[in-house]
Amino acid sequence: MHDTLQTKLLRAAYKIFPFDLRGDFRPVKTTRSSFISCLICASNRADELDMLLTDLTEQTLMRTDFEVVLLNDGQGEAIRRVVEKYQSILPIVYHENAMPDRVIGHLRNRTLELSCGEYVLFLDDDTRLQQCDFLEKTKKMFSDKKADAILPKANALYGIVKWRYDYLNAYSYSTRCCLYRRAVLEKVGGFINDIKSYEDIDLSIRLTIAGIRTIKTAELQYFHPPLYFDSMRKPYSVGQAILQMRRRYSLGVWLLIYLNSLRFLPFGLIPNQQCQQWFKISLGILLSVFKREQYYY
Repeated sequence: MHDTLQTKLLRAAYKIFPFDLRGDFRPVKTTRSSFISCLICASNRADELDMLLTDLTEQTLMRTDFEVVLLNDGQGEAIRRVVEKYQSILPIVYHENAMPDRVIGHLRNRTLELSCGEYVLFLDDDTRLQQCDFLEKTKKMFSDKKADAILPKANALYGIVKWRYDYLNAYSYSTRCCLYRRAVLEKVGGFINDIKSYEDIDLSIRLTIAGIRTIKTAELQYFHPPLYFDSMRKPYSVGQAILQMRRRYSLGVWLLIYLNSLRFLPFGLIPNQQCQQWFKISLGILLSVFKREQYYY
């Protein structure tokens, strides 16, 4: 796959302004083993989690070849009841925080610590897998194509009127549904613990700099609620995540990322709903520097 101009500029900036690429995850020894670990951080969406776990029960991959690592971030009984429903039919590793952590970088690293798979599949609790052989195809792809990461194709779950609501990027490093070799995540140290939202933006930047081998494929597909902002809370949380990166990144690389993230500001002049959504992202990033309230996503 040819590198984009953005990728080339990012790697060139890193050569001039290097910094430590490692996040805060450190490998933990375990006696368990599995081909793939499906990692889920559950928030307050018990009904959506129920549907995702149903998708996983329908997978054709042998149960001995995968595990489901589910972290309940202090959301209590509703999530617990859903997990209990599936524990006898899915290989679930379940952990529950006594109090909500809400710091998603730390939560993602915790699921990595609890897992044992040679490969990992990050899933949001409101993601739906479209194929019963999703995991089985994953096994074949990692074996045949020597990839470090696989980006499945995203489809909008509620995109009834596609031109209006289907605003997802078809392929991205988003933790709503993305696959990695465990060794690659260990190499870059997983996530940064104190990033409170949009932790996948930071991870994708560090993985891109590290030069991992990525394939995009429509052979694997999933559903997820569409990118749609009915307020500025989510755009502000993106901005705060980028501001947090300044603590770990060199100034030169961080400035390049920050300026690139403002590229959608001119879209505010275009009277198109999709353009307005992207405009909100850049506007939120620009204005987040003035926001003292912490926004979570």
